[in-house]
Parts: sequence; structure tokens; C-alpha cells
Amino acid sequence: MHIHRKFSFYLLMFVFLITLFSVTPVLAYMMSSTNYRIQFDSINTGGGMGTSTNFKIEDTVGEVATGNSSSTSYNLYAGYQNMDQNTTLSITAPSSVVLLPSIGGLTGGTADGQSAVAVSTNGSSGYSLYVNASSNPALASASSSFNNLSTTNNTPNFNWQVPATSSAFGFTPEGTDIVTRFRDSGPSCNQVAGSDSAFRCWDYLPINILQISQSAASNYPSYTTTTLYLRAESGTQNVQAPGSYSASIVVTAHVN
Repeated sequence: MHIHRKFSFYLLMFVFLITLFSVTPVLAYMMSSTNYRIQFDSINTGGGMGTSTNFKIEDTVGEVATGNSSSTSYNLYAGYQNMDQNTTLSITAPSSVVLLPSIGGLTGGTADGQSAVAVSTNGSSGYSLYVNASSNPALASASSSFNNLSTTNNTPNFNWQVPATSSAFGFTPEGTDIVTRFRDSGPSCNQVAGSDSAFRCWDYLPINILQISQSAASNYPSYTTTTLYLRAESGTQNVQAPGSYSASIVVTAHVN
């Protein structure tokens, strides 16, 4: 008599967050050339940079008409130093994800989950959002792992496809600010004028940071959401070791 055992396991996705607050804004600048630009300029009587072993100070002397003022739609931070201190970046903490349903170790199957991150900045040149995995392969147990999703020519796959004899873990981002890499036109991804079609342009999670969203202007006080759709699959002819599989994903945002 032959006894066939079915191994089932849950795929656990823990999403961690790194929030970077920038104190170097990218605001409208006064003068530029092919290779250089003056970010801020002012008319005053003196100033400069001073440093010591543990501190540094940048000061200006003699500016006039400095300070903060606001209206219903605008904030004004007048003065060279004042402008340089008021660019903010806010990011929401994405939730942990449990990929469901459980996948049979011998029969295979697909498990899905999603997590959203929202970003807000008053920087006039907007923000950039990145993701990366803390391990390679990204999704692993104590004794086994899922393969990172395979792509061709470093371009996301328009459709999710995993060979029957293999396994894979990957993701696709969706939102109004997703970058060209994840935009599609017909059956192709990485299209400059492409669309954000639902559940298209699947990629793997690399060790190095990968940009997924970018804006070119302030969205403050609103937030713009990018949703990560996560998927793991074990093929019908693949034998996946039973266990609890997890991945740690780092989400990073900065002001442009």
C-alpha cells in the first residue's frame, strides 16, 4: 500500500518600514546652467559655514522680510535658512500580510496577499518610493525557499507564469504614481506611456532597492497610496517542503 501525504503550509509575509525624513528640500531655484544650479539665493550682509569636531552651523546675516505666512492653499517660508528647514515627508506603516490560501506541498497552488503604503510630502519635486527584500531568495523557511520570480531581460512579466515543476514568489505594485517599469501597453511592461493594468507586470523582490513609485510635485496634505500585491505559487509537479515561509520587505521613501 502506498500512502500519499499532503503537506500544507502558510506563507507569512512581514512588512517592515524605513521612513526617511529629509531636511534638504528640492524647491524652486533661481538660476541654473547646463551643469549647475543655485538652489537658494538671498541678499544679505554676511554668513557662511562654521564647523567643529561635533557640530556645524550655516548662518546668514542681514536678511529682511523673513518668517512664515500662510493662506488656505499655500504656505510661505521666507528667508534662506527658513526655506531649508520645512520640507517634510510622511509615510504610513504597511501592514503585515498572510498569503492565503495555504499551499499543498505535493499538490501545489497559489497564495495571494496585499499591503498598502501611503506617502505625503510638501517638497515641490515630490517623492520616490522603493522596496527590497532582506534576503535572497526573498521567501524562505528554516530549511527551504521559494524561487524568486524569473523575468526576461530584467523586465517584469506581463502575466504571472510559473512552470509546473517550479515555485516562485513575486509582486506587482499598483497606484497612480507607479514608475514606467510597471506600466504596460498590451502584452508588454516597462512602457513610458503605459497604463497601470490590474495584476500585470510581475517582478521579483531584489536585495538592492527597486523603485516602484515616483511623483514630480507636492501632494501635501493628501497621501498617495501604492499597493503591493504579493503572490507565491508552487507548481502542480513541484514538491515544496512543508513549513512556515516568511519574507521581510523594506519600504523606503525620500524627497526628490
